[in-house]
Amino acid sequence: MTLPARLLPQVSARRLTASALIVLVCLGLPGRLLAQGTPDPTMMTSLVADVVRIDDGQRLIASGNVEVFSDGRRLRASKLTFDQTTDRLVIDGPIVLQDENGTLILADQAELDTDLNNGILRGARLVLQEQLQIAGAEMSRTDGRFSDLKRVVASSCEVCIAGKAPLWEIRATRVIHDQLDKQIYFYDARFRIAGVPVFYLPMLRVPDGTDPRVTGFLAPIYRQTSELGPGLKLPYFITLGEHADLTLTPYVAPDFGYELTNGYTRTLQGRYRQAFANGDLEINTAVTRDSILPDTTRAYFFGDAEFDIPYDFDLTLTVQTVSDDEYLSDYDFSGEDRLESSIGLFRTQEHERVEGELVYFQSLRSDEVEAEQPTYVADGQWNRRFFMPGVDSWLDVDLIGHAHIRPSEMNIVGRDMAQTRASVTWSEIWTTDAGFRFDTNARVNGDLKYIGNDDRYDTTQVALTPTAALAVGYPMARQSAQGARYLLEPIGQFVWTAKDTLEGPNDDSTLTAFDAGNMFDLNRFPGLDRQEEGGRINAALRWTRYAPDGWSLGLTGGRVFRFEDLGQFPDGTGLAGASSNWLAQADLDFGERLQLRSLTLMDNGFEPTLNETRLSWQSPALELSSTYIWQREDAAFDISDDISEVSFEAAFDLGLRWSAELDLRRDFISDQTNQAGLGLIYTNECVRVDLSALRKFRTDEDDNIEPSTSFDLTVTLAGFGNNDNQARYRRTCTN
Repeated sequence: MTLPARLLPQVSARRLTASALIVLVCLGLPGRLLAQGTPDPTMMTSLVADVVRIDDGQRLIASGNVEVFSDGRRLRASKLTFDQTTDRLVIDGPIVLQDENGTLILADQAELDTDLNNGILRGARLVLQEQLQIAGAEMSRTDGRFSDLKRVVASSCEVCIAGKAPLWEIRATRVIHDQLDKQIYFYDARFRIAGVPVFYLPMLRVPDGTDPRVTGFLAPIYRQTSELGPGLKLPYFITLGEHADLTLTPYVAPDFGYELTNGYTRTLQGRYRQAFANGDLEINTAVTRDSILPDTTRAYFFGDAEFDIPYDFDLTLTVQTVSDDEYLSDYDFSGEDRLESSIGLFRTQEHERVEGELVYFQSLRSDEVEAEQPTYVADGQWNRRFFMPGVDSWLDVDLIGHAHIRPSEMNIVGRDMAQTRASVTWSEIWTTDAGFRFDTNARVNGDLKYIGNDDRYDTTQVALTPTAALAVGYPMARQSAQGARYLLEPIGQFVWTAKDTLEGPNDDSTLTAFDAGNMFDLNRFPGLDRQEEGGRINAALRWTRYAPDGWSLGLTGGRVFRFEDLGQFPDGTGLAGASSNWLAQADLDFGERLQLRSLTLMDNGFEPTLNETRLSWQSPALELSSTYIWQREDAAFDISDDISEVSFEAAFDLGLRWSAELDLRRDFISDQTNQAGLGLIYTNECVRVDLSALRKFRTDEDDNIEPSTSFDLTVTLAGFGNNDNQARYRRTCTN
């Protein structure tokens, strides 16, 4: 009996499993057979075919575009035979079996149970994540979890020429894929490169690449440095439940016993991560025995945590410590030269900001005596803005506290300080009918200061310092016929601040900048130890062009004129004297593609004293970030020579699957490169090769320059390990 499926009555696949459906047909009820349609793969098992016939009342034979859907699995074949006496499916290929995770099984012929979970497939090929292909003469399926292949070849490389060996492959007598644990087990594994055997392992277990959080080895890293010689890193990733993991990375560079490479290291590096319902934790650490400091255990520990706690507060915890000053730099763990361990509380709400932090600093700088540095620091502040009803004015209330302690008990060099400031600022903005824009401010700062271990100053001091300011601007706008908008605005601001009666050293306001961003600030000192005093006029002219296609160009020029030179600012800040340097700043903004900012300060003779230029560029073929700084010599900042330095970071797409990365820092005055790094990356459909070189220079305690060079090589095979971030490439074979 043979019936085209399209002539059978329509019956929903939601009501019948495949087993029940086939039994009904074999019992002589063919009218209940599912007709050609589109079944729901998330439902119970269903069968679709072009032609179905019943043979001897015991066998159902489906042929022509046969499809079986079972619990998210989908099987396609040219012919399917169900034998009621054995409750088995005999399937003729080409066969394609796909599960809900995207894993593919291809075969020539198969014998499976009706749930597609158990059986034998011949001429089978297992395809994982559309990358790794594992081909075997025969495959057995068990419980829908295990795929057991015999006489196996595994690779993710495309072979375009018949008979040519792939770039890499693993041959094994047996391979078991555990779909639940997401692991692949190779037995008698022989790794080959271009057909040449490289090494043999009796057993090899690797993650199957379908889940980035599966226990197993990650890509090994070959590393060679001028101090330690050649070595190997072998990271091992360990899953600790759904919310935590641990990565252990042994790093071994053996002592080969000859002079050119007599360095060695035994290092164990670790990273622990855990996600909580209200926060995250990450710990990075390492412990080392090496030839740089023989007979000494070197180690570092970095920990970072952030948690949401009641009342909308964020709690942050940071721990940073290291055994010796050069350890982080020797192993490229971090570029920090001052470590910070802290605990902080932060909260940001509408019109309010609260923050508090306790910090411990550890200096790694050779030119600093740690006992004479502010090692223990406490900061806190509360900011609140109140708006006045009916007018465009507001009141800012700030409470700021700072304290720092030096370990030394010596007079002056062991100075400790603490200060609290309460600040109230009233601001109002209004615009006249003639187009003038006014901005008024009135501020009162109340300070309480403590100075210890410095007999030059009173221990406790109190001060009340008022400030008043009035700014006037006249913005002028026009639009061209082409749609470009222009804005020109001259601005003048008068500011007066009473003399700060506090007397003490300047510990927290030594780094003062002058740019367009703080041109109209009431106080340009960043800390509490200093307030900008006296009367002054801040004058600037701003011009901006907004193009219709989205880019903009802004030019700003300005200067500060003081009624009296109070000597508060050193020359290098650009703010010294009765008149500041001339300020000229240009901003070019093309959105994410291109951003350029150039700031220049000039003296009375329009000779440059400072230039800082920042450039960023982003396109499919190039990502670039660069900074250039030039500063004239300045004895006030202990700068005996001009500074002319450039830093440059770039990533290039070179085409043909090649890309490059470049990191450069160069001092043009000394004609010396402080750091240079180059990375080359090759990626195709089956492998990624990362090769990088880094050369650094550092100054020791005797001001001698010590160079160091390191090389890293990483080879990642597509389809293995936790390579979820690796870009996927497909090779196109051409004649």
